[in-house]
Amino acid sequence: MNETKKVLVVDDEVSLAKTVKFILDAEGFETQTVFSGEDCLKRIEEEKFDLILLDIMMPKMTGWQVFEEIQKKHPEIKVAFLTVIKYSNAVRGKLEKEGLAACISKPFENDDLVNRVKNITSTQ
Repeated sequence: MNETKKVLVVDDEVSLAKTVKFILDAEGFETQTVFSGEDCLKRIEEEKFDLILLDIMMPKMTGWQVFEEIQKKHPEIKVAFLTVIKYSNAVRGKLEKEGLAACISKPFENDDLVNRVKNITSTQ
């Protein structure tokens, strides 16, 4: 990896967000965490990120709502859902047409997470 890729992890489960940060930092990513959709939207106004790993089921503002806001204001930022929800291929295809980079299922294997993040961020 030539240039360090910046990843923002957005999950209301603090321990999970910190675990993802630890895994990605160990692989050379520059990773930050926030724990709400509102904080995510504030952070992306302050800094540029190559990828946002976004939980769908969060209180107040869902991952869906955050994704829609990002698509409106910052369509250049790649977003991947980090979720326990299982989607059909048809739904995944529709989401990808709308700009979603990937759906990564929780729980995930560390290697799978790293490989998916590397693949998404290497296409920029």
